[in-house]
This record gives sequence, structure tokens and C-alpha cells, in this order.
Amino acid sequence: MMSSQSHVRAQSVWIVFLDIACLLLSSMLAVMLRFGHQEMVEYVYGHIDGWVMFFGSVIVANYLAGSYRVQYSLSRFNLMVTWIFSISFAMFVLSLTSYAWMMKVMLGRGVLLLSVVFYSSISLFLRLVAYRSLFSHGFLMKRVVIIGSGSLAGKLRSYLENPYILPQHRVVAWLKLLGNNEEHSKDARVENIIPVVETDINNMCEVIVSLGADMVVLGLDQSRHLSATYPQLRRLRFRGVEVLSPLIVAEVYTGRTPLDLLDEDSMMMAGIESSWPIVWRVKRISDIIASLLAALICLPLGLLVALAVKLESPRSPILYNQKRLGQFGKVFNMHKFRTMRDDAEADTGAVWSQGNDPRITAVGRILRKYRLDEIPQFWNILKGDMSMVGPRPERPEIVADLAKQIPFYDEREYAMPGLTGWAQIQYPYGSSVEDAKRKLEYDLFYIKNLSLSLDLQIILRTMRIVVLGKERDQ
Repeated sequence: MMSSQSHVRAQSVWIVFLDIACLLLSSMLAVMLRFGHQEMVEYVYGHIDGWVMFFGSVIVANYLAGSYRVQYSLSRFNLMVTWIFSISFAMFVLSLTSYAWMMKVMLGRGVLLLSVVFYSSISLFLRLVAYRSLFSHGFLMKRVVIIGSGSLAGKLRSYLENPYILPQHRVVAWLKLLGNNEEHSKDARVENIIPVVETDINNMCEVIVSLGADMVVLGLDQSRHLSATYPQLRRLRFRGVEVLSPLIVAEVYTGRTPLDLLDEDSMMMAGIESSWPIVWRVKRISDIIASLLAALICLPLGLLVALAVKLESPRSPILYNQKRLGQFGKVFNMHKFRTMRDDAEADTGAVWSQGNDPRITAVGRILRKYRLDEIPQFWNILKGDMSMVGPRPERPEIVADLAKQIPFYDEREYAMPGLTGWAQIQYPYGSSVEDAKRKLEYDLFYIKNLSLSLDLQIILRTMRIVVLGKERDQ
């Protein structure tokens, strides 16, 4: 009854449609400019296989890179990265298919170049300038009714009306459900500039439809009415109104799984529905290929880093090996370039690193800022101790302590730890139990929504940290 994906897919259709329109307009302009109006139809039909490959590969690349995930707003840097990825992927597919089909030229170089230039200019303009205005007004805006008006309902409203979410959502009413002995209030009420609409459960469906709602969100702090609303909620769903639970709203619109909305039943369902058993084999193959390529590319840089570490502290080791907890509680040695003094934990034992930790060396600060200290972890990935993407591997002592204080913390061990991860790009470096809770919420979201597409999006967004030295998007 409570869908978690159909409303996202429905909203994404508009982005895909506009992307296809950009591709069509760009190709028409390119052919007209290259050959003129009279030969346009003949050229298009004569190279239809090339157009299909070009359009299809751009759309697939944008999907994999997360460009159609309208519930998240990408930064300008991320838009440029995904644009480069989609164009590069399209060129690779066209080159590969041309070679496979005995060097047949699927699209002329001039036409292809002009199509890429026009498509890039139009699509980037739309994403950077026009989309926010387009999806903030008119019929594309989502009208939401929240059942309830307490603290939970207020929190859900803040998630839905985040200005960085496209299309924009607007809560049009709080819906108060009246019990059998309750009477309608004679005076109209408004809470936080939103009207409170009262109704009994039997008339709930008609009232919500009359408000023109596209979406209904359950925001009851007390669940005494919840089971009684199910028949009406099912009726709404079949009338085309989306019905979302608090947990689904939090996950879809914040990219995390709040601990205060979790219980054993929801975690059990997440485990049963997890795609990990299917994905992990392909994920392992992609990890091996990606880590080999990355290790070869980073080899010259790694040698320079090793030299810098050695020159700063000639008598100390270049690498730092540390026990970390892997999948299913397996302990392994994680390798990093040393960024702290050699005796950093001689007196304290295992402790969190602080933001301005005095134990970090001058070279170490630079390495940490750009994550260059993690280059040796490609060896851990090749060995199968780690993945390219996953929860951050923690020390056994810290995990044991956090598991006693944070519910569901042990769930992290079901996924292989990663060089980068959803929590790492979404939340700054943490050094407290509260930080660990927030990062766990992102890790649980990743584990529940594991896919190769999400892995690719994380890797592309990690490039911001590597290039700009920033921990997360603002």
C-alpha cells in the first residue's frame, strides 16, 4: 500500500522527457547546420542505428549517474561530472559498436560533434538555470496532505519542502482525524501557516481528493487511528494518490534511514528485500577492475606521496597498518599512508581522530584533505577485504563500544566496508557518538538501497572531495 518508488519514478519521467527533447533538438540542429534542411530527413533515417545508440547511451549514462533522481539536487560540480561521464560513455558505446560492426560509421564526426555541443549547452542550461523555476510552479509541483500535526508531522514537512528537492513539494493541509465522540471545531485553525482540516476516518478519502492532493503522508505521533485508516488509504492509492509512511519519506527525501523511525520489523523486511545476494558477485568483479585501473593511474602519485611522507619523518614508516572490522565481523589489516606521528596512540590506545588533531603531521593534513592517504587501500580491495563503495571500516574496539550505545549498529557488518561510501560523502568526519549515529543512518540507507547505480553515483561524487578537498556538498 505504501509505495516507496512509484512516485519517484513518476516525477523522474519529466526529467527523462526533457532530456530526450534536448537530444532530439540538438540532433536536428546539428544535421541542419551540417547538411541543410533538405537533406535532414534522409540523413536521420540513413543513420537511425547511430541515433538510437547515441540517445540510448546518454540516457542510460545519466540514469546510472543519478541525473534523473529528482529528490536530490546536485551541485554544479556534480552536474559537470555527470555530464562528462554521460558524454564519455556515449562516445565509448558508439566507438565500440562501430568497431563491432566492422568499422561502420554510425554517425558522422561533424554531426556527432555538433550534437554533443548543442546537447551539452541546452541540457546544462536547463539543469543549472531553468529546472528550479520549472519544477517550482504549476502542475509539476506536488501537493501534499499530512495526516497529523504534531512533531513528527512537522519533521516530515521539513523533509518534503526542502528547497533543494525537485519537483518542489507543498504541504496544503494538516489532516486531523476525529474519533467517534469528537466534534468538528467551529473555528478554522491554522498551524505554521497551514490549515488544519478535520474529518472522520470514513470521509477521509473524499476530503483528501477534494484538496487536490498528489501525495498523502502518515504523520501521526500516536498510532491509535493507523490501522483504521488502511481501507481509506488503499482507496486513495487506487485513485492515483501516493501514500507514504514516515520512514519512506525520510529515506527518499533525505537519503538516510532515521534510527528513531526504525524497529525490528522494518529492519527484518529490509533484510529480506535486500538486493545484496544478487548484486555482490557483479560488485566484486567491478571492484577488481576498478581497483586495478585506479591503482595503475595513482601509481606515480602514490610514489610522490610515499616520498613526501618519508622526507618529513625519515625514521618512521611510510605505511600505517591498522586492524579494522570487515564484513561479518572479520578482522583485517587496512593499509594507509601514515598521516600521524609514529607514536600517536602510545598513551591513549584506540581513540577517534579530532578535527584539529595535534597528532596529524603537516603532510598528513594534506593527504587527509584530498584522501590521498587511502591509495594503499586498493590492495585491500584486490584482496577482498574491502569494496570500492561501502560503510567506512572501523576499529574493532570502537565498533564494540558503539554497538552498546547505538541500536542497529551491528547491521553495518552485513555490507563489505568501502574505500568511499554514502555516509562519507553525505556527512563530515565524525568524532562522537552522535556523529556515529548520523553516519549509521546513511550507512543503513546504503545497505537497504544497494545497487551498482548508487555505487557509481557515490564514486562520481567522491571526485569532488578528491579534486576540491571538500567533505560533502553544501
